[in-house]
Amino acid sequence: MPPTLANGKMRVVVVIAVLLLILSIRTLFVGYDSYTPLLFAQLYIGLFAILMMFPTLARTNSSAAIDHLILLIVAGAVGAMLFGLAAPRIGEPNYCGGRYLLSSVVRVPSVYRCTQTPFTAAGWFVGWFSVVWMMDWWTARIGVDPDGVPVTPEQSPPWVGVVVVLAAGLLILAIAKLFVGSSSFKPIVISEMYIALITLFFAIPSLLRAEQSPSVDWYLLFVGALVGAVLFWNIAPQVGEPNYCMPLPRGLRVIRDLANEISRTVGVPVATPQLPKVFRCTTVPFAVVGGFAGWWLVLWWSVGRKSG
Repeated sequence: MPPTLANGKMRVVVVIAVLLLILSIRTLFVGYDSYTPLLFAQLYIGLFAILMMFPTLARTNSSAAIDHLILLIVAGAVGAMLFGLAAPRIGEPNYCGGRYLLSSVVRVPSVYRCTQTPFTAAGWFVGWFSVVWMMDWWTARIGVDPDGVPVTPEQSPPWVGVVVVLAAGLLILAIAKLFVGSSSFKPIVISEMYIALITLFFAIPSLLRAEQSPSVDWYLLFVGALVGAVLFWNIAPQVGEPNYCMPLPRGLRVIRDLANEISRTVGVPVATPQLPKVFRCTTVPFAVVGGFAGWWLVLWWSVGRKSG
């Protein structure tokens, strides 16, 4: 088959696949009075995401990020979770399927929608490609190639200073939003997304600096970061009502609803959980600071002990 004809057929296939993707996303947002169209739309988006992982992995294979697969997966999972929480709610709550929905305590909507699926898929790729780009950027700036061989660091362009000032200002606004609070949960999610992005941006050079020290104990580093995050999480102040950083996972919500249903059956009073009037999450910035503090303290201690 001539290359021109093959390329033409490939373009047609790509156009059809993109059109079906747009139709699937529209189906999940507009909704139907039956669940079957949503099921096929979700299956197609899942298939499309799997197929897109092949060029994604090919791009990752040529990047310094290929040596940090765990970081890629964690960033993709966190991006998927946060983007799913940021998905808009149109009318009744989302009904995305799952065996847990067979429970009698879950009310079946009159119009089936699932806006979370396309947001979750997009969040996975945003988190993944963020690591790929940041790893290449920091590798060039720090002066270490993917094999760990020192090279001459690249000079930062003049506009980097403006971006740093703008990013710092947005970080202050995001932290202020988490402390001041909001009447809806969506601004809290957006602030958490930005803090997660900043955390990832500074976690990568921390990881690269640790790799330059052959005497570092990775187990102690991760334990120090975890202990620091947990300690600072617990000392975060509570402003007004308890912190509300994200809703319970769906599985835990179903278990809670089932427990409440059993309590009602046996005549035990059930305390209905109430959403806060003002949504706040002061624990996230404290946990991030604690994680970095634990990491760098262990790193400095390890390097100083080995050199001494």
